[in-house]
Amino acid sequence: MLVVCPWSIRVHTVTATDVAPSLLAAAREAGSAHRYQVADASDLPFTDDEFDHVVADNVLMDVPDMPAAVREAARVLRPGGHLTISVVHPFIDRGAFRSDAPDAAFEVLGDYFERTHFTGVESRGGRVMHFAGWSHPLQDYSDALHGAGFVITRIKEPRPAPTADGAVPAPWRRLPLFLWITSSLPPEPQHAT
Repeated sequence: MLVVCPWSIRVHTVTATDVAPSLLAAAREAGSAHRYQVADASDLPFTDDEFDHVVADNVLMDVPDMPAAVREAARVLRPGGHLTISVVHPFIDRGAFRSDAPDAAFEVLGDYFERTHFTGVESRGGRVMHFAGWSHPLQDYSDALHGAGFVITRIKEPRPAPTADGAVPAPWRRLPLFLWITSSLPPEPQHAT
């Protein structure tokens, strides 16, 4: 889900986008935005400089051309605007824990430095979810941001929130599951008078 926000004084207006109409319908049902638009992250139907903040929540690993999606975010952002991305940590995409034990070893199975296609299936609460996308090393995200004119202002590897009993899920106490990157476009240059 790509979320774009034009801000005004202490109030924001959220536009939610997704390429999947069913996911956008779920967002609409939840009332999570003010406006909803089916859109491809690499070809956004918005004008240049329309938004102050773009949030790409677990979307950049799902698009075939991640650098193009980052360039589109830059295009729709006003000068000085911000892009916040969340992706599955690139290191985690390259391996797996050997078991469900809390101290299970993590084994790297692929080449971290290569862009690779992945597929997967997760079952939770009686629902089956199919995933497919591309895993990029951290350098690819950095290069895409730099190439689109962004300056990285923060990188965070968040720990999962504790459960109701205060515990953090076993394997994620030791390795990051997600990577958050915040970046900004430079503000318009000030002209001397």
